[in-house]
Formats: sequence, structure tokens, C-alpha cells
Amino acid sequence: MRSPPAKRSPARKAAKTSNAKRGWSGDAMERQVPGEAVHTRAYAVLKEAVFAGNFRPGEVVTLRSLAKELSISEMPVREALRRLTSEGAFEALPNRSARVPALSRRQVEQILDLRQLLEGKAAALAARNITLVQIEHLRALQSGIEQSIENSDSHAHTSLNMAFHFEIYRIADNPTLVPLIQMLWLRMAPLVASTVGLLTSRPAAFRKVGTENHERLLAAFQARDPVAAEEAMRRDMLGLTKIPGYWESLPLTPG
Repeated sequence: MRSPPAKRSPARKAAKTSNAKRGWSGDAMERQVPGEAVHTRAYAVLKEAVFAGNFRPGEVVTLRSLAKELSISEMPVREALRRLTSEGAFEALPNRSARVPALSRRQVEQILDLRQLLEGKAAALAARNITLVQIEHLRALQSGIEQSIENSDSHAHTSLNMAFHFEIYRIADNPTLVPLIQMLWLRMAPLVASTVGLLTSRPAAFRKVGTENHERLLAAFQARDPVAAEEAMRRDMLGLTKIPGYWESLPLTPG
């Protein structure tokens, strides 16, 4: 006879409720693969949360609060935060806490300049390597992006847009590029999440940003045209900045 499922402790239930408020999956830590260290899984979960826009610029987090949300001890959270701090996702603070960096407009423009260079290069490399099967996979992701725009589903859009881009960077087959691109995305993700209200309130602009340059990328990949792919990716990096009110919608610091 199969044993009845174990009941969750009140602490676990509370943690799941807290996770749901932040937008994390309550079972995120429970998806550990055999042999995976707890701090490695904590790092992956926190990194995914940053990419998803679940933290805001200037937000302060503590080891205790994160450990409670993840239902683990503070030691693996400390190691995960140390790694993410080295990658620019957090800034170390005293008293066992960390802060999500708040950026100035100049810093954002500098990050976008670097993203144009690195991600444009990755798109050019992908255009040389890409197969028809991979193009169809990108088209399927793009269809999902367009559907998320029609539904004003910013969370689905964030996830699918990231999947679209990082599939291109994987196809580029340059392992040195991907970590550099990831670090820049980590720096920008909290700010990008701040534009959700702006995007959903301007569906026409949202639709243009989410489709126009991606379609250019797909056409360049179909033609195996590295120059056109690089140009389309560079334009995509600046798409959001072309929406009226973009800079005003960001919680930027002076400087």
C-alpha cells in the first residue's frame, strides 16, 4: 500500500506563500537534480528570479529573508549571493544583506552600448551556424511572444523573449560570449521589469518592439546573412528606448 503523502510543515507552507508573492515557484528548490549542491540550486533559483524581474532596483534583501523564502539555511544563500554579487546582480551590504543595484541613465546607456556589441556579434555568428530546425524553433518562440503581447501578459513575454535571445546566443557557439551577455542582462533585468506598466499601457508600441526586429532577425537567419542579423539585433537592443516615456518610467539614480 502506498504511504500517504507527507504533510508540509507550517514553515514550508509559509515559505510557499511568500514565494508566490514574489513570483517564484514554491517548489523551485525541490527541483534539485541528484548530486546538485544546495548552494548551486539556490544560485540558479535566485538568478532566474533576477532575470524574471522579481527584484526591483534598490531593493534590499537579507540572508534570513531569502533563506526563509527558499526554505533552506542561510549558508547556501550566502554562497549564491556571493556569486551573483560578483556577476553584478547584487551589491554587498553590511549586516548580512545585499541590494539590487540602482543605475543612472548614463550607466544604462553604457550597458546598452555593450549589449549592442556583444549580442550583435552573437547574432552574426548564429547566422553562420543556424539550421532550418533551429529557425523553426525560434519562429515558434516568436509566435509565443506575439501571443503574450496580445494578451498583455508581461511575465510570459519576459520569459519567452529571454528564451528567444539565449537560443540565438547558444547557436552562436561562442562559450566566452554567453557569460558576458548574461552579466549585462542581470544588471538590466530589474530596470526592464519597471517598464511593464509602460508597455502594457501602449499595446501598439509594445507590439512593434516585440515583433519588428525579431522578424528582421528571423529573415536574416533564413538568408544566412550575418551583417543583417547583427544590425537587427543592435536595433532590438534599443527598441524599448524608442517608446515615448521610456526613460521617465525608469527608477534611475542621478548621474
